Amino acid sequence: MTRLDNSRRIVLATGTERTAQSWLTEAPLRMLMNNLHPDVAERPEELVVYGGIGRAARDWES
Repeated sequence: MTRLDNSRRIVLATGTERTAQSWLTEAPLRMLMNNLHPDVAERPEELVVYGGIGRAARDWES
């Protein structure tokens, strides 16, 4: 199932406050969020972070 509302905007987490349960999970979460940030990603609303079909995830629910 494809998410129809692709208007999500990724806000980068910065600083020393965690948004995940531990720093072991916070690190990959921040890397993913950085790749999906509108200033970095090619088409963040479609999860395309690099040229071609390089996607960060299959869909928003994943």
